[in-house]
Amino acid sequence: MGIKQKMFLLLWLYMQQTYFWMKNRIVLFVAGCIALFLSSCLNSDDQEYDVPKDCQLTSFYISHDSILGGELDTVKFVIDQVNGKIFNPDSLPFGTEVGKVVCKVTNGLGLVSIEVTQDALPDSTFYWNKEDSLDFSKPVKFVTKAYDGISSKVYTAWVNIHQVVPDSMTWELYASNVLGFPVKEQKVITWGEEGNEYYYMYAQATDASKGYSLHSSSVSNARSWTDMTLNGLPAGEVRLSQMTEYGDALYVPTTKGALYRSVNGQDWTIVEQTYSIKALLGAVNNEKGLGQSSFLSAIADNNGTLDFIYMNKDMEWKAGEAVHDGFPVSGFGSLASYSSGSKQNSLTVVAGKDRNGKLLNSAWGTMNGGQWVLLTDQESDYFDKREGVLLSAYDDKFCLVGGIDEANKAQKDMYFSRDGGVTWTLSDTLTVMPEDYKARGFASVLVDKDNFMLIFGGKENNNANDLDQIWKGRINRLGFKD
Repeated sequence: MGIKQKMFLLLWLYMQQTYFWMKNRIVLFVAGCIALFLSSCLNSDDQEYDVPKDCQLTSFYISHDSILGGELDTVKFVIDQVNGKIFNPDSLPFGTEVGKVVCKVTNGLGLVSIEVTQDALPDSTFYWNKEDSLDFSKPVKFVTKAYDGISSKVYTAWVNIHQVVPDSMTWELYASNVLGFPVKEQKVITWGEEGNEYYYMYAQATDASKGYSLHSSSVSNARSWTDMTLNGLPAGEVRLSQMTEYGDALYVPTTKGALYRSVNGQDWTIVEQTYSIKALLGAVNNEKGLGQSSFLSAIADNNGTLDFIYMNKDMEWKAGEAVHDGFPVSGFGSLASYSSGSKQNSLTVVAGKDRNGKLLNSAWGTMNGGQWVLLTDQESDYFDKREGVLLSAYDDKFCLVGGIDEANKAQKDMYFSRDGGVTWTLSDTLTVMPEDYKARGFASVLVDKDNFMLIFGGKENNNANDLDQIWKGRINRLGFKD
């Protein structure tokens, strides 16, 4: 065999070995894979797999089961996972219908079923398909279950709806037989520092021998009153309805032109001055108005000539202009206010009697105590002429209630002014006095921190004794939580 033949033979043998080796590698690889697969299958009983257990509800919202009432779509619900509660923090308007609504939820990956029970429908437990409408007029219970057959979660869901008409005013006879003796006239003020305030009630008994008396109560409980000592007021001469707080002191005029002052509400002394006080109109105590100072405004009688005067915080009187014809000198309601729009303080007096004893239905205002302007149109009659009106700031408006008219008959109508006393609108629907509230004038009216209006006493006519009552009322929405 030649050299070339030997070389060819050796090359052919090498290629055969190489082919066999490569072929076996493929076989071995495939066999290894099969063995590994079989090994996995054989050992599967020893492996542990996590079955999803999360069956929590993660979001919740509702909508009407019709094209009407789309406002439900925007209602936000809170899911309390700890206590299993679902609810809307902001209540829906009074009268909202939720008897047939579509409820949408999202949930954890482990949820397998939801069981629903509707309190409004007895024996209504069923497995919910997330599509059937539900009755939320009463609470609905959701029981969620997970794939593991063990884990579950219970939720109680409800829809909060206001149970009263938001803009109506609810009243109650808060207290009666408060003092327990006949009263000719009374005045109630709020006295004390913020956080430690009291109601002080000054009363003139019909029995002249009793003179004036002072009684106090906590602002949180005006049903319970305590007698207090009262010194210095002249018997039968004080105009209680005009008592005014100014500069951490109380001031009250007398029928003889004197002015009395007290720094504690109990001990009174006469203020030495040259003016004879015809009427005390009111005061502006804060000084946050632009370019304004606080003041106490009054009418001085100078031998029959009436002039406006005003006192500053240093107890210095300054003269203003002459009192206008048609300006009230008695029986008026007085209110200090601040306008966030104009950044100005003002003092307003409404209704009353002028110097000639004529009843009025006008409103006047001042920003310095010495110059007054007529606010109402002379040709307008927003309300009947009257005196003894109950005037307060309420619901970001001026509020006027009742008073005694030209026939010496008390009224119980209510008016609101949105423009600081310029125009007035009769409230004849939701915000009215209740049927069992006796019409009255010359009552004290205060508004507390919870937006309750309190009405103390009042007369049914000018010759009647004071009603021994306290009424308490509030526009419903002013009591809703934010």
